[in-house]
Amino acid sequence: MFSSKAWTDEWRRFLGLSTAAKALEILSRLYIEESQHTAILAQHASRMHYPQFRAKLLEIAAGEAKHCEWIGANIKSLGSALPVVPPAAPVGGNSWNLLLEDLEDESRCAGELLEQAISLEADFPSVANLLRRIYEEEQTHRNEIREMLMRSDPLSLYAA
Repeated sequence: MFSSKAWTDEWRRFLGLSTAAKALEILSRLYIEESQHTAILAQHASRMHYPQFRAKLLEIAAGEAKHCEWIGANIKSLGSALPVVPPAAPVGGNSWNLLLEDLEDESRCAGELLEQAISLEADFPSVANLLRRIYEEEQTHRNEIREMLMRSDPLSLYAA
């Protein structure tokens, strides 16, 4: 009996969808998410009360921008153009809420990255390795944001 993943792969083959198309789909979506997250982190940094938090968020945003470069290079190596990135929505809230939003964004993508890496391992090991590398760096980002949240002023929750 087929697992759901095997069933999906069988349908992809039947419908003529290549694993290259699957890789491009994953990379394009990730490129858009990372690009938007870079912009959001920069917005959040500008709203931080503590200068060390501002600097750390800008450092994390630079790491996200680097991820975009790596992903973009892989998209181009697969013969596709970079996707159009819609602008990130403006943000509101206090420093603590912004950091919490950043942590949630980082965490949401984590599980998907590993699943996607596994799904591409056989046909695109270099892309799978890239996704794992990004996952590891995102794990560091999550820890840094979590640390900032714990060090934040608990009263900032009530100041809007």
